[in-house]
Amino acid sequence: MTPLRAGFSLLLAATSAMAAVDPGLLNLVMPDAQVVSGVQVTQTLASPFGQYILSQMQPGDAAFQQFLAATGFDPRKDLQQVVAATGDTTSNPQDALVVGRGAFQLSQINTAATSLGAVVTQYRGVNIYTSPDSKSQTSVAFPDASTALIGNVAAVQAAIDRSLANAVFTGPLAALAQTVSAANQAWFATTSPLSDFAGGKLGGANLGSVNSANLLQSVLQATGGVAFTATGLTLACNAVTASPQNAQALIDVLKFVVSMIQSNANDPKVTSIASGATFTVNGSTAQISVPVSEQQVEQLFMPNAARARRMPLAK
Repeated sequence: MTPLRAGFSLLLAATSAMAAVDPGLLNLVMPDAQVVSGVQVTQTLASPFGQYILSQMQPGDAAFQQFLAATGFDPRKDLQQVVAATGDTTSNPQDALVVGRGAFQLSQINTAATSLGAVVTQYRGVNIYTSPDSKSQTSVAFPDASTALIGNVAAVQAAIDRSLANAVFTGPLAALAQTVSAANQAWFATTSPLSDFAGGKLGGANLGSVNSANLLQSVLQATGGVAFTATGLTLACNAVTASPQNAQALIDVLKFVVSMIQSNANDPKVTSIASGATFTVNGSTAQISVPVSEQQVEQLFMPNAARARRMPLAK
């Protein structure tokens, strides 16, 4: 059995116990969140793709070893899950928060942060570490030894308030997040029209016979994710539109985009993946699924491993 196939076998054992997003993390996001996303880090790192990421981290690197010694935090085994959320970015472009579940050595982190010049303030009994870089103003806080908060000061303080108040994140977006996270290791969910996020960036470009602005306005909510399987991974996205006609129009445009990729891609690996896409209309919902095989994963992300598997064994 090759290392990659062994990795997929281990992954099957992990995904059989796959659970939805940690409610404790989800409850920390802002109540007016428009987009929520997350990564099941432990399960992702058990996959061949995760093993590839780990192989690129160069654990023998002096800077990495110094980081481990200073903070006591090893992201390869101490980080379990990450959830990110954004609120109304039209009125507040920095309305974003990242929360993480893991094992954090608070005393070591405090020493390391202060030695690097972080500004330390206390809010409701929790230390907030703010970058000395006046441009970023990124802050980090740890309400307890298993929870991390990252955002601007206001976002972190608000999350601390929610933590102490035992707030519960409810509503349609919370339900969507629970559903999509239960089926994927990496995922996103939004209950806001996609036109809210375009902000005119597409400039009203035409995709086939459909104006992009009108197309995005028809998408009322969307979910998507990456799920690892025994034979590779699957990329999937569901978009709820205003009507079955809009759902069909969206699928037609997606098919057009995929056909353009197939016609213009110079890389046969990309063409091969695009050709496997499937499109479905279910009432007002447009669905696209793209399976990526183990071999395609190898070719895209692990070319050395793919070549090694194809080489005959020495006699």
